[in-house]
Amino acid sequence: MKYGYFTKKISLISLLCMLTISTGSCINIDGWSRVEYEKTDKLDASLAPGSTLALENDVGSITIEGQDVTNCDVTATITVKAPTEKEAKELAEKVKIELVQNGNTLTVKTTKPRKKRRRSISISFNITVPKQTALQISSDVGEIRLSNITENIKAQTDVGKISCQEISGDIDLKVDVGKVNVVYSKTAPAACNVTIKTDVGSIDITTPPECSAAVQADTDVGSITTDMPLTIKGKVGKNLQGTIGAGEGKLYLKTDVGSIRIR
Repeated sequence: MKYGYFTKKISLISLLCMLTISTGSCINIDGWSRVEYEKTDKLDASLAPGSTLALENDVGSITIEGQDVTNCDVTATITVKAPTEKEAKELAEKVKIELVQNGNTLTVKTTKPRKKRRRSISISFNITVPKQTALQISSDVGEIRLSNITENIKAQTDVGKISCQEISGDIDLKVDVGKVNVVYSKTAPAACNVTIKTDVGSIDITTPPECSAAVQADTDVGSITTDMPLTIKGKVGKNLQGTIGAGEGKLYLKTDVGSIRIR
């Protein structure tokens, strides 16, 4: 029964992906030709280290890199597809992107026009922030790439992978369809709190040096492997419970369909 459930789940998710791709990137559907228009917006605002950046995107990738700066620089690439170039340009010009400051949180706010069928709007963000910036990021369809961030990260996407490179803080990551890859910095503290969940997709995490965490890893369809010295509780199979070092932090990894690797 369990495998039947997952087969149906994967089929439905595959259909969702196909529909998303067909409505967002095809140039000719059922004899309806479409043209593509691209526009780039650049924005910047002061952002003190220790602040939070919030961003919600429906379709398009998100790339955020931490640097030794005191401001937030945003490059937004707006891509519109419509039956004519004139209409595509008009729709692109109606997309508004703002940086809204509220206390210590800077929000990237996007306003899109209503569109008819066979029209699509996607926005890809490329952003630099201070390294010491907490992130609250979400996307419906699109890859999320985060790097060189020392503060806490919360990120979610329905369809698309999440990559976190050279990070140092606690993380909470969720993906419906897509893999997750995390590499902690060599200067990250030993005890970090990590929660990673995927419905369909593998999880690969490189922990901080001298990692200290209570570990729970679960997969329904897939394997669990580890390069770390663990004190194991119970049997190792589709579920793993154990401790790395003194077990000060938390490492919770869960996927329905996919493999888990702890490095």
